[in-house]
Amino acid sequence: MQNCSRARPVIERQLNVTPADIVKVMGQKMWRKWGIMLMEILLLLMSGGVTAKTCGVISIESHTVQLGSPLFASCAVGKQVCPGLNLDAQVIWKLDQNIIPSKDHTDVHQNMSSIYFRSFNKTSAALSCHFRMDQGIQLMDRVEINAGYPPAKPTNLTCHLNLTDERLVCNWQLGSNPLIKTNATLSIAETNKNCTPYEGKKYTCVPRPGETSCAIPRTQYHLYKKHAVWITAQNELGRVISSYLCLTPMNYVKLDPPVIKEAAPLLSHPGCVRIQTKKSETGSFIEQWYQLRYRKAEENQWTETKPIMKDSDELEYCNLSPATRYHFQIRCIRIFMKGYWSEWGSDTSLLTSESAPTGKVKTWWRVLEATGDGPTQIQLLWKALKKEEANSENPWYIVGIRLEPYWNGNVVCNTTFLNCSFHLPHEATGAYLWVYNTAGHSPRMEIDFRDRKIPGMPVSWIHVLPNTDNSLAVEWRLQTMAKSYVLEWRKSSQNLESDFKWKTEPEGSSTSILQDIEPFQQYTVWVYPVYENQVGSPVQVNAYSRQGVPEIAPKLTLISVTKSSAQLSWEPVPLERRHGFIKNYTVFWTDSDRRTLSVTLNSNLTRFVIRNLQPLGMYTVLLSCSTSEGSVNGSVLMIYTTLLDEMEIHVLIMVLCMSSVMIVIGSSFICLGKHKGVKNKFWQVVPDPANSSMGKWRPVCHETPKMSLNIREMITSDLTILEGWPEKKPPSTDVTKCTPVSFEHKPQCSTDDAGVQRPYINVADTVQYAKVITGYFGQSPTSTSHLRSNSTQPLLSNTSPSPQTYENMWFHSNNEEDSIFLIEDENLSNFPLLQALKIQEDGDIFSF
Repeated sequence: MQNCSRARPVIERQLNVTPADIVKVMGQKMWRKWGIMLMEILLLLMSGGVTAKTCGVISIESHTVQLGSPLFASCAVGKQVCPGLNLDAQVIWKLDQNIIPSKDHTDVHQNMSSIYFRSFNKTSAALSCHFRMDQGIQLMDRVEINAGYPPAKPTNLTCHLNLTDERLVCNWQLGSNPLIKTNATLSIAETNKNCTPYEGKKYTCVPRPGETSCAIPRTQYHLYKKHAVWITAQNELGRVISSYLCLTPMNYVKLDPPVIKEAAPLLSHPGCVRIQTKKSETGSFIEQWYQLRYRKAEENQWTETKPIMKDSDELEYCNLSPATRYHFQIRCIRIFMKGYWSEWGSDTSLLTSESAPTGKVKTWWRVLEATGDGPTQIQLLWKALKKEEANSENPWYIVGIRLEPYWNGNVVCNTTFLNCSFHLPHEATGAYLWVYNTAGHSPRMEIDFRDRKIPGMPVSWIHVLPNTDNSLAVEWRLQTMAKSYVLEWRKSSQNLESDFKWKTEPEGSSTSILQDIEPFQQYTVWVYPVYENQVGSPVQVNAYSRQGVPEIAPKLTLISVTKSSAQLSWEPVPLERRHGFIKNYTVFWTDSDRRTLSVTLNSNLTRFVIRNLQPLGMYTVLLSCSTSEGSVNGSVLMIYTTLLDEMEIHVLIMVLCMSSVMIVIGSSFICLGKHKGVKNKFWQVVPDPANSSMGKWRPVCHETPKMSLNIREMITSDLTILEGWPEKKPPSTDVTKCTPVSFEHKPQCSTDDAGVQRPYINVADTVQYAKVITGYFGQSPTSTSHLRSNSTQPLLSNTSPSPQTYENMWFHSNNEEDSIFLIEDENLSNFPLLQALKIQEDGDIFSF
């Protein structure tokens, strides 16, 4: 045990663990004895046993063996090193961490144990020998064993001379993986005619780890002498040499690729190109052959031409498609195919020249608008020719109308599009179509419009089903005499004249797949059977490649509302926003007590009447729109019912109107019955002075009154005309002077200035129209009579308005009593009240 314990520090150093470290971890206050015991337990768990290599040794034939071969090993114990070892101790073998059963190994004698593997099938493993002792399992020895295969013979040895750095580069392939470390060495030596290397003149090249190529420098070979090159592969299980490669380095040269200087199409020969090349600088002194390869721009596969066996810097190649873009590359090799082809050069592209179109265009036409009197609007469609048929990238199309049996040049379209719309005259029977480009045009194609005047039989049924999210599958029943079928399709939301797609299916077809379909969009599909001399009537159907929930729901509109019902309407959802076939509409309405009712309607309805509502109620209405994939709710509409129905409101209005009419009629009769009182109440009677007898007076200045006195009709005994009215005269103004009128003398007037009118004074106060003092033959009046008017119209007075009298000669009259001024007749028309005071002779009396 003392000898075994001496091995303990060895393991401790291997594991970098010391007793002091463990004791420090467990606590320095613990006793040293307990620390040592814990350390031994830890080492036992980590190492699987106590190491003591000096006590035993494992003997093995080789540490590297061939995989699957048998293996023999033995473990011997040295008593001189471990004299205290118990001879009855049990031997334990382990392969890696797995204990080998005792039946698989034998004990030769007390100091040795052996083990035999019939087939060692691990590429790498650790074999160890242990003894079971009282203190545990004790490790005696351990060995590493690797298993693999001998190296395989290298193959595919090739070498080429690179003129750029003048190195001979060789490549090879190793055989199967030997699973153990294997080294490869490249060797080169000059040989005799029989390709036998000369002894002592060998150069070896060791590649980098993992590489299978090596470069021999220019100093180790001769350009024009024969050499042998071989590969030697070696590992611990064997050594193998590849076959010899006998070569003359100059015959294995690999040139640098040439450069394409210019590439252009041959206009005189469509499908041919001319390419100018330039040799690389390193191989410019070597005669070369070339090889060309090309591909179309839309393809990835290259096509190689036959080697061009001439050393020329200008090459021509044909057999290309006209009006097609190609990519070209070129490579070279030493003349007479000595050496290796160079790498392909840089890529160059060009477009070949055009040639006249050769293909036949597929056509189809449809009627856009037909009128009885006017021309018919036709839309002619055609499929684009393939590139190899159009021989042009952008061909043009000419459409002409045939009016006579021969073409008369009536062109209606010259376009690059694939359709043409035009008006067809009644006398036209068809149209012609050409395809042309810069090189020429195709043969003329005729389209006959008479094959649809009498439509043929349509297909009996058609089904359109979703195929994928972007395609539809169309099926129809075959027609016996149909030569082909034409399918049209477009979005249902587009108008009739919008661009739509079409295709043809040959005779005997009953299915077709429509591509480029948008999901959630409704498409309309038509199927036409085409017979020998006529076209059948179309059959159409709508379909979706994929349906979804509608994008929106219709917006509700309230048309009318009564006390017990409400009429609603809505517009259908636009086709592009339906996302599927509308199955139904659902109307929900909720009253103020949160009671909800609903009704489901057909998808073709756009109106609905909600009945049995409460008067003066508030309702919330909601419309839901559904497809097979789900539904969506619209906006909420608030409805308030009325107290009365419309008829009741009309009756009430009629009653009110009739009551109002009766009130008006009754009031009218009352007013008519008391017409005079009502009139005097609101419109007082004002006498018209113009209708009084005063309107017959005459100015006394112009005529002499004829006095006719009738004592019986005299109002008073005296009639006196006031005279001698003092006036306010301006300082220097001549006015007409009149003497007062009397019964004995005529009035006399003198005019100093005929152009000056007499003054007048307006007053705002109520005055009498006239005040007449009468006297009879100079007698003193015993009484005075006054003629008065009921009018309140302002008359003349002595009040002098602004300006002052000295400023205006017209305002100079002043009298304490009411005055009447006599003025000229021509000015009386401006003063109707004064005119009424004219005194005139009426028979034998004076009258007013």
